[in-house]
Amino acid sequence: MRRVIEAKGLTKRYGDFTAVDGISFEVKKGEIFGFLGPNGAGKTTTVRMLSTLTPITAGEAYVNGYDVKTQRLYVKRSIGVVPDVSNLYDELTVEENLRFLARLYDAPMENVSRLIRDFNLPSKKKFGKLSSGYRRRATIAAALIHEPPVLFMDEPTVALDVQSAKLVREMILALNKMGKTIFLTTHNMAEAERLPHRIAIINRGKIVTIGKRSELRRLVGAGVRIRLKVEPISNRLLKFLEPYNPVFDEDSIVVTVDDPDGFLEDFLRIKEEVGFAVRHLSTELPSIEEVFLELTDDNEERVCPATCGGCPI
Repeated sequence: MRRVIEAKGLTKRYGDFTAVDGISFEVKKGEIFGFLGPNGAGKTTTVRMLSTLTPITAGEAYVNGYDVKTQRLYVKRSIGVVPDVSNLYDELTVEENLRFLARLYDAPMENVSRLIRDFNLPSKKKFGKLSSGYRRRATIAAALIHEPPVLFMDEPTVALDVQSAKLVREMILALNKMGKTIFLTTHNMAEAERLPHRIAIINRGKIVTIGKRSELRRLVGAGVRIRLKVEPISNRLLKFLEPYNPVFDEDSIVVTVDDPDGFLEDFLRIKEEVGFAVRHLSTELPSIEEVFLELTDDNEERVCPATCGGCPI
């Protein structure tokens, strides 16, 4: 599968402060690539470098085959950017904003009416008067005005209500089904569980790991959780479960095991001997949130020195 984004030793420094520290990765055509990290990890800085908005200090980056450092105009023509804070004009209507961008990109004006229809936007309402959900929809529509093959989406659901965030996530999936490659930064675990085909976790400017969700879950070494609901709970059962550090969660018992098949064989043997009834039994893999917390350390704040002028990291 063709690579549409490549980063090799990508680095960004602000004075003595390193916001992004020699990261390397690739994004394949047609995938949603999740870029996870705590606040200040370097997510936004990475997007700004890849989209030509911030100069690269060191390393290389290519988007759609174009060199980000030497072919900036070609990169800009081939991408759409949905920033975490909208870049549209409050005093213009939705339609005026989209028409202005269409002229900038020399895009067909029929794209304006199509996007207004597809995103169900109030075309005559000023952007500054829109709700947060409609503002986000309009910002995504603006990024699509010139029909780019690649979308950078930086925290697309930040500060949205539940319904608006759900709608934006559905839009992302629909755009991906239409063939768009999407580079998605987030620290929203609901998005990380549902949207990306692959995930990179960045912490303190360095990439900790990259892989599919199933691959990342295996990294934490947490074993498999088994949730049990049995009646009655006997001393013999509790003694059997003791080596597995059982945790009582409402009316269930949760244990963590390395060998689920072996555990279940022994559990069924105890069941036959003791005679309790099994009302519920299920297995649970670690969530992406648990993987994220295991692989990142949020105890130390990354402080950007004042000499850089308050750089966005």
